[in-house]
Amino acid sequence: MAGPRWLPWLCLALLGSAAFNLDAGSTLLKDGAKGSLFGFSVALHRQLSPEPASWLLVGAPLAPALPSQAANRTGGLFACPLTPELSDCWRVPIDEGVDLQRESKENQWLGVSVKSQGAGGKIVTCAHLYEARNRVRQPLETRDVIGRCFVLSQDLRVRDELDGGEWKFCEGRPQGHDRFGFCQQGLAAAFSPDQHYILFGAPGTYNWKGLLFVTNVDSSDPDQLVYKSPDPNEKVPGAAGDVPQNSYLGFSVDSGAGLTRRQELSFVSGAPRANHTGAVLILRRDSAQRLVPEAVLRGEQLTSAFGYALAVLDLNSDGWMDLVVGAPHFFERKEEIGGAAYVYINPAGHWDAAAPLRLNGTRGSMFGIALGAAGDLNQDGFEDLAVGAPFDGAGKVYIYHGSNLGIVAKPAQVLDGEGVGVTAFGYALSGGLDVDGNLYPDLLVGSLSDTVVLYRARPVVHVSRNVSLVPPNIDLEQSNCQHQEGVCVDIRACFSYTASPASYSPRLVLEYVFDADTERRRLGHAPRVAFLGRRPSDPEHQLSDTVELPRQHARACVKATFQLQDSIRDKLRPIAVTLAYGIQGAGAARHSRGATRHNRGATRHSRGATLPPLSPVLSPQQPSSQRTEVHFLKQGCGDDKICQSNLQLHFQFCARLGDADFVPLPRGEDGTAIFAMSDQKDVALEIHVTNLPSDPAEPQRDGDDAHEAVLTATFPEELPYSAVRPYDGRAPSDKPVVCLANQNGSQVECELGNPLKRGAQVRFYLILSTLGITLQTTDLAVELALSTISEQPGLEPVVARARVVIELPLSVTGVAVPPRLFFGGVVRGESAVRRESQVGSAVRFEVTVSNRGQSLKTLGSAFLTLQWPHEISNGKWLLYPLQLELAAAPGPRASCSPAANPLLLALEPPGDTELTEAPAAGSWRVPAPAERKKNVTLDCAQGTARCLAFRCPLHSFERAAVLTARGRLWNSTFLEEFLAVTSVELIVRASVSVTSSIKNLVLKDASTQIPVTIYLDPGVAVAGGVPWWVILLAVLAGILVLALLVFILWKLGFFRRARYAPPAVPQYHAVKIPREERQQYREEKMGTIQRKEWAVNWSEASDGHVTPSSA
Repeated sequence: MAGPRWLPWLCLALLGSAAFNLDAGSTLLKDGAKGSLFGFSVALHRQLSPEPASWLLVGAPLAPALPSQAANRTGGLFACPLTPELSDCWRVPIDEGVDLQRESKENQWLGVSVKSQGAGGKIVTCAHLYEARNRVRQPLETRDVIGRCFVLSQDLRVRDELDGGEWKFCEGRPQGHDRFGFCQQGLAAAFSPDQHYILFGAPGTYNWKGLLFVTNVDSSDPDQLVYKSPDPNEKVPGAAGDVPQNSYLGFSVDSGAGLTRRQELSFVSGAPRANHTGAVLILRRDSAQRLVPEAVLRGEQLTSAFGYALAVLDLNSDGWMDLVVGAPHFFERKEEIGGAAYVYINPAGHWDAAAPLRLNGTRGSMFGIALGAAGDLNQDGFEDLAVGAPFDGAGKVYIYHGSNLGIVAKPAQVLDGEGVGVTAFGYALSGGLDVDGNLYPDLLVGSLSDTVVLYRARPVVHVSRNVSLVPPNIDLEQSNCQHQEGVCVDIRACFSYTASPASYSPRLVLEYVFDADTERRRLGHAPRVAFLGRRPSDPEHQLSDTVELPRQHARACVKATFQLQDSIRDKLRPIAVTLAYGIQGAGAARHSRGATRHNRGATRHSRGATLPPLSPVLSPQQPSSQRTEVHFLKQGCGDDKICQSNLQLHFQFCARLGDADFVPLPRGEDGTAIFAMSDQKDVALEIHVTNLPSDPAEPQRDGDDAHEAVLTATFPEELPYSAVRPYDGRAPSDKPVVCLANQNGSQVECELGNPLKRGAQVRFYLILSTLGITLQTTDLAVELALSTISEQPGLEPVVARARVVIELPLSVTGVAVPPRLFFGGVVRGESAVRRESQVGSAVRFEVTVSNRGQSLKTLGSAFLTLQWPHEISNGKWLLYPLQLELAAAPGPRASCSPAANPLLLALEPPGDTELTEAPAAGSWRVPAPAERKKNVTLDCAQGTARCLAFRCPLHSFERAAVLTARGRLWNSTFLEEFLAVTSVELIVRASVSVTSSIKNLVLKDASTQIPVTIYLDPGVAVAGGVPWWVILLAVLAGILVLALLVFILWKLGFFRRARYAPPAVPQYHAVKIPREERQQYREEKMGTIQRKEWAVNWSEASDGHVTPSSA
C-alpha cells in the first residue's frame, strides 16, 4: 500500500538529514591479510599522471616479508583501487632486498604511518623500528632502532632519485639511548600544506624526550636546511619552554599556516607523556636551523595521553588555523567518559588565552585516538572534523561540522563499524580529498581488524519551495467547490534547487506529500479535511506525488485541493497543511548496506566495475518540510474577529448526602477543605465555570465565545473519577455536561461548550470515589485545567486541595455504682487503715469503649486513660483506688498501670465488697444548715483535685471493652474538710488515645466524665455528742428565760382570777369497790376488754353518792 509507503519515506528523509552526506549505504570495503594490521594507517591519494587514478593507501606494519628481505614480518604499504572488489589491493614495491651486514628489517613495522600530499603529490610511509647494524657477528656488534621512511612519487614509484627513496635522518648521528640510538624516526610523518616541507617525528631520541625533523621535500626548493627541535641541554629562546625527557615528542606531527601569525607556517608536535599529562608544542623555524617552541598546550589529567593525535584545520573560516588534540586515555568514572578531543579555536595567535572545548567519548572507547581534517564535507564554507573511537562498541567515527562560531558540539553524523561488519573501526582516518570525482571530499577509515572502509560524500542540494493557499480564510457558510457542494481550499507549491559547485546540475525528481491537520491527528483527533484527486492508497488527509526539476534554478509547480468535512467541531483553530519532500531514490542505496555487511563474497565477482555516482542529499540547514495554515472566518468574536474569552473557574469539595443533595465540606483555618474519612464511599467536587467580561464597563475587551471550552481534571490514584451529576439534579438540563474519563479514572475531560457563549456559566458536580483512600493518605489534590482554542492568556491549571482526616468511630461512656455516696465515721490516720472497709463508702466505675469500625491494632497503640482523683490539693486522700480490670473480648483481660491499691490494704471477699465498717460514735459538731455551703466540685481539670492517670492498653477488640474500677471514699478527709458542705460532686474522667504513625487520626466522642455526688451521713448528727457543759448552760439558760417569762406574766396579772359568788359545790361519797369486782380485774382475768359499765352522774341535788348504772 502506498499509504504506509509514504510514512516510512518521510522518516527516511529525516534520517537522511540526520546522517547527512557521508553515504553509509554505499561504502567501499577493502580487506588485507589476517594479522597484518592492514588499516593501521590510511591515506587518500589521487594520481594525476601518467594517467588519472585514485588510490586508497593502507599501511600494514605486520605484513609478511618479501622473499628478498630475509625476514618473517617486515610490514608494507598497499594500494587499493576504487572498485567493489574486496581483495584487490596490491603491495607497493618498495624496500626490496636487504644487506644483513648493515641492517635488519625484521618487525620494522613498515607502514606504521602513511601520508599523501594530495592530488598529484608525493607519498611518505615509514618503518619506525628499522634497525641499523654495525660490526655484525663481532663482540661489539650494535643494533640501533633508528627508523626510516620512503618518499614516493604520485604514481607510487620511486622516480626521482634525489627526492624519492629512503630517508634516514638518524643514521650517522651519535648513537645511544641518550642521543639517537633509539630514534624511531617516522612513527609520525606529515607534509606541510604548502607542499614544501616534510615532517618526521622521532620520539625515541634523547632518552625518549623526542625530536621533530623538518626539511624540504623537493631538491629544487631554495630552503635545503634541516630543522629540528632543541636538544635537552640546549637553551631554548622565548618563554614557552620545552618538554622534559620521556615526553615522546614527535609522537604526532602536523603543520599549518596561520597558527601564530597570519600566513606564516608553524609546526605542531604532540608529546603525550610530557609531565605525565601530555603536551603539544607549536614551533617555528629560526635562523639557527632550529624549531623553537612558541606555545605549549598542556593536558589536564595524568596519563590521559594528551597529544596522541593532532589535527590542524580552520573550523570557523576566519583565516586562523585551529587545533584539535586527542587524549584517548582521558576518563571520568562518574560521568562514564573514555577519551577526549580538545578543540582549540585560535585566539588570533595568542594561545595563552585559548580555552578548549572538550568533546567526550563513551567509557573505554579510546575516543580521540585518531583525528582527521575531513575537509568541507557539506560545502558550507567551514572545514569539518572526524574523530575515531575504535572501542565504542564495534568502533565509531564521529563527524563534527565547523561553523562561524567554531565547532558544532553535537555530531552531525556517526559512522558505526557494526553497520559494515568491521571491529576496532576508526583506529585511523584520512579525509579532505575527493577520490570519486564529485567534488566532495571523502573519508577513509582504518581499523585493527584488517579492513578499511571508504565513505563517499554525497552532493548537497538546497531546495527552495513556496506554498500558497486559496482562499486564505475559510467561510463555512459559502460553498466554493467546483464540481460539488462543500468548502474547498486550493494548494499551490513551487520548487527549485541550487547546489555547489555551480557545474553540478543533474535532473532531480522530488517526492512530496501534502498532509493536513497533522497536529490534530497526533493528538488522536480525526482530520477535518479530505484531499480530492488523491491516490486510492493515500489516506484522506494526505496527497502524494512527484515533481521533476530539470536543472539548477529551474522552477516547477504542483497543485492540490482539499475539501472540509461536514459538521466539523473545531471551527477556530486553523487547518495546518504540511509539505514534506525528498529526493526520489535517495534512500535506495541504504538497502545495500546489508549486502555490504553480510554478502561480501558476492562483490568479489564484480572486479573492474565502476562505482555508481551517488544521488544528492538535501541540506540539513533547510528543513525538508514547510507548514502553512488556512484560518476560519470567526463568528461570535467581536469586531476584531479575535475570540478573547474570559473563562473563570470556581470549585469546592462537597459531601454527598443523597443522589442530588450536596453539602460543602468544612474548612480549616487556612481555608483548606477537611474531608473526614469514615464510611462514605464518595465525595463531590463542585465545578462552576463562567464566561463573563472581566470589566462590565468594557465588555468588548474579553468575554467572547470560548470555542471548544474543556475542563480537564487530573485525579490522584486515591480519588479516581466515578461520575458526573448536574448542579440541580431535579431540574432537566438542555445541554448536560459530558465528561469522558480514561481507563483508570485518573483523568477526565468535560466539554463545557463549543462555543461557551458570552455570559454563559456551567455548574456541575464531579463524583469521586474514596475507595482508594488509605490510612496513609493525608491530603488530596485534584488538578483542574480550563482550555479553549479562543485567546485567553494566563489560563493556568489550578489545584483543588482537601486535607484528609481518619475519623475513628469510637465512643466512651461511663457509670458510677452507686451514683450517690455518704461519708461518716471517725477520723483514722493512714497508718491505722488496714482493710478496705476501714476507708469509707465503696464505689465502682464502669467505663465502656465501643468500636464501630475496624480493629485498633491496624492503627497503632491505643490506650484507655482513667483520670482518678486520688487526693486533694493538701495531699489528703480523696478517692482510694482498690482494683482496676479491663475486659476486651475476644482478647484476655488486661491490667492497667500504675497498679491500684498503693497502701496494699486487705481487700474484702467478692461478696462483701459493699460492706463498710460501722462508724464509731464521735463528737462532731454538725453545722447548722445556714452555715453549710451549698456544694463543692472536685475536678482535676479545674485544679480542685489531683488525679492519678491509669493507662489501660486496648490491644484489640471487636465491639466493646469494659474497664471496671473499684474504690472507696476516704472518710477521714471528708469529715475533716467537707463537713460544712451540703454535697460534694466528684468528677472521674476517661478518654481514649491512639499512638500511631498516622498523623491525621481524629478521635470523635473519645472521652467522658463520670460524676459522683457525696453527702454527709445523717447518722453523724445523731450519734455525734455535744459537750456536757454546753448542754448544762443551755438548760440553765432555758430555766432562766422561763422564770423571767413567768415573772413578767405574773406582774401583768396573768395569774390573777376574777372574784364571784361561789356556786354550790356538789358533794359525793366515795365507795370502795373490791378489786375482784373491778372491771379491769375481770378483763385481765378473762383476756377481753369490755366497755366500761359504770359512769358517774353529777347532780346539784346529789348528796355526794355515786350510783352505778349499767351501760
